[in-house]
Amino acid sequence: MDAQFEFEVALSFAGEQRPYVESVAKALRDAGVRVFYDTYEQVNLWGKDLYEHLDYVYQRAAQYCVVFASAEYAEKMWTTHERRSAQARAIDEKGEYILPARFDATEIPGIRKTIGYIDLQAVTPEVLAQLILEKLGPRRPTRFFPPEPVRVYEMLDVEGTVAEEWARHTAAAFFQAALRMTVQERLLLFEVFAEGCNSKLPENVHVSLDLLRRTSGIPPTEIVQILSGMSSLGVEAKPYASEDHDDPDMIEVRWENRWSYPDTDQDDFNFERSTEVARAMMLGASADQCAECAREALEVLDFSALSLSMAFDDDEDEEGEDADDPGTVDAS
Repeated sequence: MDAQFEFEVALSFAGEQRPYVESVAKALRDAGVRVFYDTYEQVNLWGKDLYEHLDYVYQRAAQYCVVFASAEYAEKMWTTHERRSAQARAIDEKGEYILPARFDATEIPGIRKTIGYIDLQAVTPEVLAQLILEKLGPRRPTRFFPPEPVRVYEMLDVEGTVAEEWARHTAAAFFQAALRMTVQERLLLFEVFAEGCNSKLPENVHVSLDLLRRTSGIPPTEIVQILSGMSSLGVEAKPYASEDHDDPDMIEVRWENRWSYPDTDQDDFNFERSTEVARAMMLGASADQCAECAREALEVLDFSALSLSMAFDDDEDEEGEDADDPGTVDAS
């Protein structure tokens, strides 16, 4: 992700193609892409000189501009203005800035037919969004929580509208808590969930202070101090107490959801499983990554991996042949 740009992608289109483009915009936003799509910018656009502001957006503010070419696009005044601004940028940079996507063969002034384009009659909005993601290359969303944290559902083994709504709301509440944590607090909590024993869930996760010292590099007394200082965020930590005796070398940690659920029936939500949700959030966000990349994701609050399924296809054959990767898109 190129931090110098306000947007990673700007979408330029005629209103007649809005249903298709809106699906593309939603898929990109769900993937954590900073996308300029007019509906998402209504408040920001309110009161601005649109002629000047759109010139800035399409000429300066985005890493790429996707032009949705069509007969209607060629005729509109505002799309002409957006295109000219984008072309000015392309001329200055002499690089791949404008990414044409065609609904039909209408000639668009300034966009030569020799420029590679995507035929929108052959791809769905979701596939186009995936192609845009590939064009953007390796990227790290920041402060991002996916609309559907599928991995949380799978790790908690919940199904159905009510159960998934509970898991999604609780996960979103933990994300709000994580926003208020320091990087050190987030990474230490990750070590607790990654190294700790979950046999006492949903009550708590307990872990050796010496093990945490070795993985985090933080002295045990400071570990206790850090975790105990997170009570306002719902994190509770205390010496581990087993049925037989207290163990001062172990610590038990739980997260309590203290965020309310507006416009919902509180009885539908299981507050006792909040710690399980927090654990699923942290481990799910770091799945399929090395330890260093996992920490990088949590440092910037990148929870985009939660939108990917971890399940195998139920039709996996008896010889153990892997099913298709659920995260790939077949563009053929």
